Amino acid sequence: MPDEQAKEDAAGEELVLISARVRKNTRKRARVFCAENDVSMQDLIDKALNEYIDRHST
Repeated sequence: MPDEQAKEDAAGEELVLISARVRKNTRKRARVFCAENDVSMQDLIDKALNEYIDRHST
């Protein structure tokens, strides 16, 4: 599974704290998504940021 491989590849990397404010509705949607898909908020945000950066890199 690609997601499992990505999780294993990232497992050894150091985690750092970042801070950002999001709209209340965005947080609610993210929490519901995480609960329904058995994924942590940490993993969701990490994957979303990486995909966004990859898609918008020149």
